[in-house]
Amino acid sequence: MKKFDVCIVGGCSVDITYYADAGQTKVFFGGKGANQAVACSRAGASTCIVTKLGEDKYTDLIVSNLKKAGVATFVDVVSGEQNDIAKITIRDGDNSIERSGKIITYFNDELIDKYKKVILASKYVILQNKASYDFTKSLIEFCYENGIKTILTPTKPQQLSVVADENNAEILNKVTYICANEKEALAVFGENSVENIVKKHKNQLIITLGGKGLVYSNDKEVVKLPAITVKQVVDTTGAGDTFCGNFVANLAVGMPFDEAVYLAQFASAYKIGYESAQTGMPTKQELEEFVRGYHGNRAKI
Repeated sequence: MKKFDVCIVGGCSVDITYYADAGQTKVFFGGKGANQAVACSRAGASTCIVTKLGEDKYTDLIVSNLKKAGVATFVDVVSGEQNDIAKITIRDGDNSIERSGKIITYFNDELIDKYKKVILASKYVILQNKASYDFTKSLIEFCYENGIKTILTPTKPQQLSVVADENNAEILNKVTYICANEKEALAVFGENSVENIVKKHKNQLIITLGGKGLVYSNDKEVVKLPAITVKQVVDTTGAGDTFCGNFVANLAVGMPFDEAVYLAQFASAYKIGYESAQTGMPTKQELEEFVRGYHGNRAKI
């Protein structure tokens, strides 16, 4: 079995994107799992994805797109089901998303068992909590028991709320890193202060704050990185997935935590200058050039 730096266990979709300002509709590839996989691969990590797809005209195109991005694919096709579709409207650079399809509901423990050798051959596993709570818990437990580092993006934060269910705290403690936006973090941890939350989850939790940058805590201090400004915001779709994928890829090649976060923020900023979730995800060389042309500073809270 080939070894991988990163294995993403997650979904794929077809993104039908309407650019309201230009009055144009375009079709792209997306889905959090696929987006994170492309971001990892472009950043230089050996990457694979374990996923399920529907059975329609898009199936081969989705797989081809992933392979073109250098992502090894391990796919189960759900007979008789359509692939997931995301209808995205872009207005003034920001997005609103309407999703349809239920392929993600077919993710189950059998998928983990079928591809356990792939998962066990990986340094890191990324999961998004878009599938069922039971599947998310099973994958976290499997990786924890086998010494595989995990990165969670808590897409359905209410399911993982430590206030609603105290057992969730134990589950989250088994996750190596958590990348959450502000709304997700507040919902999961039940507090109204992001600073207080990251203090309790040093070197684990990164909270992105949109135009206000991001915040996390290392062993010494709470660190806030201001937002990276770009000349033009074209499309914010996939910015969080770009951050997560680049962050994990940086860790996989041995980069220290603080540096991995810092560089991943630049990757996310680079991406929003391009349309679609995946088009603007930078290669390692593109990101290096972007960082060299930008002067960024760290600021303490």
